This record gives sequence, structure tokens and C-alpha cells, in this order.
Amino acid sequence: MNRTIITTVFIFAIALMASGCIDELVPVDEEAVAPDLSTYELQVFYDTTEEGDLLNTTTFYLTDNGSANVVHMVVNASVIEVIPLEDILNPNKEAISNIVILAGNAEDTEPSFETFETLSTSSIDDVPVFNYTMEEEVIRGQKHIYMKFNESITGIVAYSMTAPMGQDFMYIPSHDSVVRFVLPEGFTTGNPFIGKVSPEPEERYFDDLNREVLVWYDLRATAGSFTEMAREFLKVEITEEDLPYNPIVIKFYSTSAPRMLLIGTIILGGGALIVLGNYLSTRRRLRKAREVIEEGFDEKGKNKLK
Repeated sequence: MNRTIITTVFIFAIALMASGCIDELVPVDEEAVAPDLSTYELQVFYDTTEEGDLLNTTTFYLTDNGSANVVHMVVNASVIEVIPLEDILNPNKEAISNIVILAGNAEDTEPSFETFETLSTSSIDDVPVFNYTMEEEVIRGQKHIYMKFNESITGIVAYSMTAPMGQDFMYIPSHDSVVRFVLPEGFTTGNPFIGKVSPEPEERYFDDLNREVLVWYDLRATAGSFTEMAREFLKVEITEEDLPYNPIVIKFYSTSAPRMLLIGTIILGGGALIVLGNYLSTRRRLRKAREVIEEGFDEKGKNKLK
């Protein structure tokens, strides 16, 4: 009897670990603090297919202070999945916050550039209110957050995301989407000695605020690509099936960093040359002093022989 109970508990524990841990749905609290739309840039950017269909677009406005503003342009979406990087030093800190929804019912909203332009200049009071729930699920040690709407929407969803690694950032896509990274003004990436981005963006340009923008149009993974990097970064076992999209790993830095690195390298190199010169000069003096001493002993020896 005891063996049966122990076996049942053991099987249940294995099933729980394999499937992940699902948190209870938390409904939106209408009495909570109203979201602040002014913190977001709602620039309309999209890429069309050959058929002219509007594709989902995800834009990350990165900062150097441990946060990022994320803006989704979604077409006929009922759920948005977020795979955040957890802050080990602040485990109770919310991964996403200040959620703003500017959208319409998918059946009644045409997914066009004009529609998104109108939504981007709207206020929260100008659009319908969509109820949603937040669900958390842990899959193989990695948290997944699901924002589930009560109906399919087409429009803009924005939120703030924590970036605990500061200027080291990783994004794990969970759906087909054009992805843009907007770096802070005065920052760049791509130097192999200071910080680079992987995979290489398909497009780079500077916006009106002189910020560097990186764009990826297709992040679907090919066999064997980036899984090893993700395993090392997330410290969990990941298979090809678990990672259908290439994760974006980026380290951005000040545009002055390469120059400072060069100056530092020159200073260190100069210091090394000075030390090496002193060492060679000292060794040369010691060799001469030894030769003088040896010559003195030789002369004394010769005098004794005489």
C-alpha cells in the first residue's frame, strides 16, 4: 500500500515538472492605476508580403537603465506571449508593467497602415476597452507570460519590460513577426571586441532622433542554429522543437567605447613597452657589471700567477 502511494506521488511530481507550473489567472483590475501612454513611442512600421498582407511587428526601445519599452503591432491576435529574462536580484519585480492597448475588434478593424496611424495618435479613451488576463507558466525552468484577451484584436499593445542584464539583452520570439531594436541615442553594437549582435540584422538605419535601428524580417530557426547559445544563456536544456525561432542576443555600448578601448590599448601597450625597455636596460647594465667583475677576478688571478 505504501509503495503504491509513493509511486503515485512520484509520477505526479514528474508530470508536474514536465508540464510546467501554471499560475492562477489574474483578471485586470479596473481600479488599478491607469496606464501611462506618454511613455511610449508608437511609430508605425510594418513590412508587407508579396500578397500585401500586413505582418505583426514587435519593436523594442532599449535603454541603458535596465528596462525596455515594447510595442506590438498585432493583426487578429487573441494572445501575446512574452518570455522575459528574470531578475535574479529582484525576483518579486514585475517582468512587464504599464500595459497599454490601442486596438479594435479584429472582425471590424481593417489591418491597414491608415488604421495603425489612426490608433497611434489615439488616446486610451478613444478606443474600446478589452479585458485580458495574465497567465504565467514555467516551462523547463523558463517563465512564459501570456496576455490573453477576451476577443481577437487588431491594433497596438505596448508595455514596459525589465532588462536585468542592462546593456546585454536577449529576445526569444514566440510568433512570426518583424522585429526591430531601437538603440538609445549615442549607442551602437557590432564590434567583436566590445559587443555584437546575433544573428546579424537584415537592415540597419538611423531614425529621425539619430538612434540606430536594427531590423529582422524572418527569425525562423534552421536546424542546429542558436540552440547551443540559448542553452548557455538560459542555463536550461533546450531542443530544436523548443526553439522554433532564432533568439536575438545583443550587447550594445556607447559609440565612444571603441575609441576609449583603442586609447586604453595604446596606453597599456605603451606601458608594456616602457616596462620591457626598463627590463632590457636593467639586464644590460647587470650584464656589463658582471663582465666588469669577472674581468677584475681574471686580472687578480693573473697577478697571483706572476
